[in-house]
Amino acid sequence: KLKQPPPSIGFVVEPEVAHWIVTNAMVGVVNEGTGRKAALEKWQVFGKTGTAQLAKSDQKGYSDTDYIASFVAGAPAEEPEVVVLVSIHKPNAELGKGYTGGTVAAPVAARILEKTLNYLRVAASK
Repeated sequence: KLKQPPPSIGFVVEPEVAHWIVTNAMVGVVNEGTGRKAALEKWQVFGKTGTAQLAKSDQKGYSDTDYIASFVAGAPAEEPEVVVLVSIHKPNAELGKGYTGGTVAAPVAARILEKTLNYLRVAASK
């Protein structure tokens, strides 16, 4: 148990900057960028794709075929009610869906967001 709480260091990012990142840059990923497959009809979604090569089993470099595909998303972008992270270890590119976060993880995030927002009865933002 802590004898006293750790000291506060303030904001890592000012709230105004964080708001701009979500409402502009991360919305742009979904509206115009690599996260288009996360777009929803009723809500404005924000997101960020990720694709990383896995280390080789011998720990000597990175695989040319094995990846982790990820997508973090939230909605409604204006006042988020739901945030989700989808991470897919070694997506099977041979299925024809690709291996990047935008192609395999974003559609999964979209489905989770849509079902959750509907379940929570969050008002449409578009």
